[in-house]
Amino acid sequence: MTHLFKTYFHQNPNVGLCGFANDKFALLPYIASQKQEEEIANVLQVPVHKVNVCGTSLLGVFIAGNNNGILLPHIIFESEKKHIDNWKIPHTILQTDHTALGNNIVATDDAALIGPDIEPVKNDIRKALKVSKIAVFAVQNIPVVGAMMVLNGKGCLMSAIASSEEVDYVQKFFKVPVTKGTVNMGSPYVRAGIMTNSKGFIFGDRTGGPEAVNIDSALGFLR
Repeated sequence: MTHLFKTYFHQNPNVGLCGFANDKFALLPYIASQKQEEEIANVLQVPVHKVNVCGTSLLGVFIAGNNNGILLPHIIFESEKKHIDNWKIPHTILQTDHTALGNNIVATDDAALIGPDIEPVKNDIRKALKVSKIAVFAVQNIPVVGAMMVLNGKGCLMSAIASSEEVDYVQKFFKVPVTKGTVNMGSPYVRAGIMTNSKGFIFGDRTGGPEAVNIDSALGFLR
C-alpha cells in the first residue's frame, strides 16, 4: 500500500487548500472525483467525507484541527455544518473575523501555533483542540503560520524562507524533526500543496522529484 498520492483538483495543484485530514477522517470538496476519494482513503487509511465549506471547495483554508476535533469559521453554512454533525465529527465554531482558520492555525494533539491575527481567541482554540500549550507565531513576519508549515506528529515540513531560529523554535515546540522545503515547484506556502496524517500524504502534481523526496522525508516516511 502506497503512502503518497500526487494529484490536483480542477487543474489546481494546491491540494492542501482543498482538504483537511487527521488520523480519524479526511474531508474533501465536492470537486474531488470518486477515484481521488478512493485513492486518498487508501493513502491516508481513513474514511473520506465530501462537503464544501462557506460555499467553496477551499476546505483547507477554512478548517484547522487535530485528532481531538476541528475548528470551523462562524460563516459556515448551516447545511454544511449539518453534514459534519451527521458524521459525528467533534467541532467548534470559532468566532473571529479572520475566518481562514487553516491559514492561521497549525496543531498537533498536544500543541498549537496560531497567527497574531487570531490571538484574541487563543483560549477558545486551546480548549477546543485540547492542547496543553499554545503560542502566537509568525514566519518571517508573515502572519499566516498555518500556511507556512505542515506536520503530522512524525515530522514537519516548514517553509524554505524560515530562519534557522524559527526552525529551532518549531522543532522544540512541537517536539518533532523539522525540515525546510517547498512544494509545487518552489512554493514556500507548503501547507497549500500538501494534506497529511500519520499514515501518508497527498501533494500537488506540480511538485518536482527532489521536492517530493524532501517532503516524504520531512513528514517521517523515509526514516
